[in-house]
Amino acid sequence: MAKIGNGYMGGFSGSLGPAVGYQWNGKWCLRSKPAMVRNPRTVKQMEHRALFRQQVRLAAQMRWAVTTALTDVARESGMTSYNLFVSLNQQAFSQVEGELAVDWSLLQLSVGPVAPVSLEGAALSAGDRLEVDFERNPMHLSSSAFDQVWLYIFSPSLGQGFLTTPVYRRERRIGVVLPTGFADGELHLYAFVGDRQGRFSPTAYLHFAPEEPDTAAAPQGSDNHDITADITAASDALPAVGEPDTAPVSADAAPTPREPDDPAQLSLW
Repeated sequence: MAKIGNGYMGGFSGSLGPAVGYQWNGKWCLRSKPAMVRNPRTVKQMEHRALFRQQVRLAAQMRWAVTTALTDVARESGMTSYNLFVSLNQQAFSQVEGELAVDWSLLQLSVGPVAPVSLEGAALSAGDRLEVDFERNPMHLSSSAFDQVWLYIFSPSLGQGFLTTPVYRRERRIGVVLPTGFADGELHLYAFVGDRQGRFSPTAYLHFAPEEPDTAAAPQGSDNHDITADITAASDALPAVGEPDTAPVSADAAPTPREPDDPAQLSLW
């Protein structure tokens, strides 16, 4: 049975003859009712569904980064940030013996027109302090020294990640105290840049393994270039979308990670 909203001239939800009414992003929409629902449950179809569930589970584990950089773009495309994450990263996903295999270097946690940074190296000191250097504009595109650079650190062994408080592009270094357990195994580092208009850059990636010294390049000296541009910094506020896996952390604060929510409890559509 259909329900009418906003008076008799408004939209409706539910089935009405051959039509189905629903609301999306505050707008009333209409689609035709499928003549017959098919669910063949073939081997290939079931494998595809299983892979998709695993992709969504990964998106849920990385949700703080995903919802920060992809929410606005996803909304403009009529998608959720989780759907967009899965769509963007098809080339990074494969299936090995029924399990999701991820090429971490290909993952994109952000998209947009802002000039990216390049992660140059990372080093661990004092057991749990990670310092990461970045080249502020490797493509020499138009950019502001006051763009904000975000760093997302993900531990595949823990199935958790966290997003650091952003720094200005001109600073060329991010330092953070790792939560318990993060310094014990490999880490995947992702950086993306946001500007004053709320737009983002493509994602930069760096693999870091504390037990492999050759992969951890020593940080370079900070940039002392004189910046004369007088640009107001972007707000540090994060979009209130979803529940973060851990809160954003400043350079010398140690976050307390929590277990990711069950993806089955997330409202993805």
